[in-house]
Amino acid sequence: MTKLELISELLVEELYSFKEEVNSLEKIEKKLKSTAIKADSTQIEKLVEEHLRNLHLEQTTQQENQEEILKLTKHSRTIPNWLLVLVLLLFLSQAFALIYLLLR
Repeated sequence: MTKLELISELLVEELYSFKEEVNSLEKIEKKLKSTAIKADSTQIEKLVEEHLRNLHLEQTTQQENQEEILKLTKHSRTIPNWLLVLVLLLFLSQAFALIYLLLR
């Protein structure tokens, strides 16, 4: 009978400790339910806004540089002026030479 009493006593102790653990878990669960977790994305929003501002600034500077390059290339020529004058002088000299030879 002593073994049966010992086993029952151990069982009662285990049940009591189990009940205490369940009570502590219930308290923890109540605390978890009462705490509210808020998602704060203000820092991410600030970083994204700053990045967008930087991108906009870079885009405007690139556009200004592109417009300046287009202005410079619009007024440029592929054939320089001195070469045009030289070719004109060569044609005129050949025309005069040809007229001189024909009239002689």
